[in-house]
Amino acid sequence: MSHEELKGDCCPRCNGNKTVIAKVGGIGVEIDCPDCNGTGLVNSPNACTECKGSGTAIANLGGLNIQVDCKHCSGSGLEPV
Repeated sequence: MSHEELKGDCCPRCNGNKTVIAKVGGIGVEIDCPDCNGTGLVNSPNACTECKGSGTAIANLGGLNIQVDCKHCSGSGLEPV
């Protein structure tokens, strides 16, 4: 049984690499590409409408932000059918 995969066009900002370098306090830090949410793809017709295909969300626990699975797609990054 094959699993459906995220479809779309290669992200022009990160060239499909999923990450970019951002300056934080004058230091270059690798972060998820903000244009594709770290998926490497844009214009994804089957991407989750909540997490935009990343499969993750940020939860705030008493001032501490942590990355958790997206509740809408259960972390798959795909729009539920």
